[in-house]
Amino acid sequence: MILCGVDVFLWTPETPELPTQIGPFRLELISNRGTRVYPPPAPDIDLIDWPRVRFLSEEQVEDRQVDELLAELTAAGWVWTKSQKLYRKDGVDLFSQPY
Repeated sequence: MILCGVDVFLWTPETPELPTQIGPFRLELISNRGTRVYPPPAPDIDLIDWPRVRFLSEEQVEDRQVDELLAELTAAGWVWTKSQKLYRKDGVDLFSQPY
């Protein structure tokens, strides 16, 4: 099993505009209430102030790289409330996909 990414829940009333690359991670998606809102097009839904942003890496990453990503988001002024590491085993994602 390898660490390959992280889901970060941000506290913001709008869909955040984030860098598409931070270190080894690329911004894969932003979802709100389980529905993908980035990349566009986003469906017309009522948004809550707690979107999930998913950053993935093509290669295995280490805990410290997740910490660095979170520190960069914090330094940019984002308030994050929760993070969930994402794992892959034998090339299969061990995390769900949004709608």
